[in-house]
Amino acid sequence: MSQIEVKNVSKSYGKKKVLDSVSFNVDKGEILLIEGRSGIGKTTLLNIMAGIDHPDEGTVIIEGEDIFKMSEDKRAKFRLEKIGIIFQQMNLIEDLNVMENIALPLKLAGKKWKERVDELLKYMKIENLKYEMPTSLSGGEMQRCAIARAIANEPEILIADEPTSNLDDENTKNISELFTRINKEMGTTIIIATHDPRINHIASEIINLAREEKNEG
Repeated sequence: MSQIEVKNVSKSYGKKKVLDSVSFNVDKGEILLIEGRSGIGKTTLLNIMAGIDHPDEGTVIIEGEDIFKMSEDKRAKFRLEKIGIIFQQMNLIEDLNVMENIALPLKLAGKKWKERVDELLKYMKIENLKYEMPTSLSGGEMQRCAIARAIANEPEILIADEPTSNLDDENTKNISELFTRINKEMGTTIIIATHDPRINHIASEIINLAREEKNEG
């Protein structure tokens, strides 16, 4: 059984249909890239897969559970425990330093956080930025902080929205290698929405949203 099943998902905003009966499966341990031009619905699809947004039609089943049959509270708890999210704008909280940003999901889950945060700072090679504020970070540093926060609760699924679109070639290479490392060392299923061909080589599967085709990478 697939870890994630996206079944006939459609979504419209007003008269504009951004997703039209999209279906695909994701197996555990895959790195899946969802490609397509800007405005094609990639972010909307990720938000639906994470249970943040609701489809007009269709559903998403994760590990045998229909996430849209859950209550809002149960779905939020499920997301906190099972799914890490890296938003396109990274959404780091400007009033919190790097350590505090990474600790946030651990605190929300009621877990001890200091040792885990130190472990993640080392894993991301940003130990020296522990007390820095997000506004003082480079793009690559901000992305490493956002990734650390997303995997803090050791989620089984990591969702990333355009994680390299604003990075130069060197940082893109570093972030790509980091995703591969997380996938292999932690067994995390990774789903990335992107229009950046520089990261195609890390994919085990690629979906082109415009054609809804799934091919082996």
